[in-house]
Formats: sequence, C-alpha cells, structure tokens
Amino acid sequence: RLRFVTTTDTEEIVLRVPARAAYARIVRIGAAAIALRVGMTFTEIDDLRLAIDEALIALLDGDGRTEGDLQVIYRVSAGRFELEASRDDGGPVSGDAVDRFDEIAATLVDDYDIDTARGWLRIRKATTDEG
Repeated sequence: RLRFVTTTDTEEIVLRVPARAAYARIVRIGAAAIALRVGMTFTEIDDLRLAIDEALIALLDGDGRTEGDLQVIYRVSAGRFELEASRDDGGPVSGDAVDRFDEIAATLVDDYDIDTARGWLRIRKATTDEG
C-alpha cells in the first residue's frame, strides 16, 4: 500500500510491505527513485541503497523471516532524504544487528537513529550540494 502526504516543504510517502527479505528490493528501489528525484548523485544513491540494505537486515533479524509487516516512510524536502522504517510486531533489534549496521553503514548516511527495543530506525541523507 502506498500513501502520499504533502506539506508545504516536505513530501511523505508511506509504504507497507510484508516484513520479509523478498520485499526489501521494493523498499530500496523506491528509495533510489526518490533520492534521484531530490537531486542526489549516483554515488550518494548507491551509498543510500547500501545503508538501507543494512537497515533492513537489522530490522529483519538477519534471516529475513520476521512476521507481520514493515512500514516505511520516505520523507523528502529540498535535497534531503529520510527513511523511517518499523516492524509492526514491535519486536526488538539485536545488538549484533546494530553493531553490523554501525560498522558497514554508519558512514554512508548523515545521521541515523535505531530504537532496538521496538524495531524502529531512521536514516537521513542530504545531497552534497545541500550539506
């Protein structure tokens, strides 16, 4: 399901997919298309895709077999991209998954937050032109 919300300076796209690894590609492709639209370079988009891969691995407990749905909210404004993702089962994210994300993806985005207790994360990235 997709839902679009537009405010004066931010657009929000909401996507809900089954919380399974097979659907992660949809989340990545959507993010890449939106990032291209806000003016990110191909290198920035590749970094973003890798960070999203790692974020989804963390949320799906590494094995891709989480039950329920994954809600993804894309927010864009003036060269900025934000992805917020959460599992509707509210299950925790393992410390190992967070460590893996930190090691591989932390330098690929400008900012991120992970709530390990409730299976939620947010990634932010801006175009190099916007800082």
